[in-house]
Formats: sequence, C-alpha cells, structure tokens
Amino acid sequence: MENNSVLEPEQIPKVAMDAMNDVHRDELDIVNNVSAAIAANNLEKITQLCEQWLEHTKAHFNRENTMMEQYDFPAYHCHHGEHVEALHGLESVISDWKDKHNLEALSVYVRDVWPKWYVTHISTMDTVTSAFIKSRL
Repeated sequence: MENNSVLEPEQIPKVAMDAMNDVHRDELDIVNNVSAAIAANNLEKITQLCEQWLEHTKAHFNRENTMMEQYDFPAYHCHHGEHVEALHGLESVISDWKDKHNLEALSVYVRDVWPKWYVTHISTMDTVTSAFIKSRL
C-alpha cells in the first residue's frame, strides 16, 4: 500500500447504493490521512483528523440508521448494534489519544482493528442493508 494507507479504495466492497459507497470512500480517505499523520508523527494533524473521523462516522451511522428505520429493515437492531459498538470503540480510542497521546495504541486501532472491522461490516451488514433498501426504492 502506498502513502501509509490502511486500505486502498478497491479493497472496500461495493454495495448496491452509490451514496453508501461514496460515504465509505470518504471515510477511508480520512482514515488513510490519519495513518499518514501517524507515520509523520504530526500530533496536531492526528488530533484534527481524528475529530473529523469521529464526526464523519457519527453522521454516516445516523444516515444509515435513519434509512433502515424509514424502510423498516428487518435486521435493523443487529446493524444498529454494530454501529453503537463501533462508535463506542472509536470514541474510546480518540478519547485515549487526546488524554495520553499514545501513538502506538492509536496506530494499532487505525492500521489493524478498524480496517478489518470496516471491510467485514461493509461486506455483511451494509451489503444486505443496501440491497434491501434499493429493492424498495
């Protein structure tokens, strides 16, 4: 991977809805920028990007949760539960970063934990959700 990227765009599964694919790609761009800032040891940039990442993720999950409710998605509680858990993990990691500036802990989350979760979540939850919603549009 180039430029300290945690994932390349082509490694993210595509789902049935282009708007969701765009949001996924935008989030990947932010996370890849966090990874680059970690590699550069740019603490100020890391903090700024982590705040951007958190806000993007909250908006991303809120949009998906709203769509799932609007279209009465049968597995809403399961998918929403993953969002709650993932958001809690991200908030915890970012809070820890702001308190302790532990570069290693943040790096492990950004480069190991998050990419695995992200690809799995998109491959499973988002793929099924987007197909369900698209079939009702």
